[in-house]
Amino acid sequence: MTTSNSRPILRAAVGRWPWLALTVVGVAAVVLAIRAFGPGSSAPPGQKWGVDELRIHRTAQGHLLDFRYHVVDADRAESLLAPQTRAYLIHERTGQRLAVPSMPKAGAMRNTGQAKVGRDYFALFNNPGGLVRTGDRVSVVLGELKAELTVQ
Repeated sequence: MTTSNSRPILRAAVGRWPWLALTVVGVAAVVLAIRAFGPGSSAPPGQKWGVDELRIHRTAQGHLLDFRYHVVDADRAESLLAPQTRAYLIHERTGQRLAVPSMPKAGAMRNTGQAKVGRDYFALFNNPGGLVRTGDRVSVVLGELKAELTVQ
């Protein structure tokens, strides 16, 4: 009698382990997904605007800051290249705002016009007195795009 009675209990106990394991794995997957894509995470700064590969570095012996970005969606990136789009840089340590220089004959030192997929575009910012140094954190604002970057 004990043999026939113990088998259903054994089968019931063994039958629960796969479900328990699947439940634990499922909960872990949900937790990881929330951490990766949930409210606490953020998409790359340019993704919403159709650009990626955002980078900034010092150039012209430190007198200028060269911001570059790569267009992946021309329709979404179009607003970044409009001539009336405001562009400036905020130095995080000092809070100082740096502008795009404008030359009398050449105009603003940034790309404007029609966006094309696969092309890189730029904006140059003044860096008076070499205020921004390599390794400093800056926020580049180009229209509605705000990208927090480290100067290379």
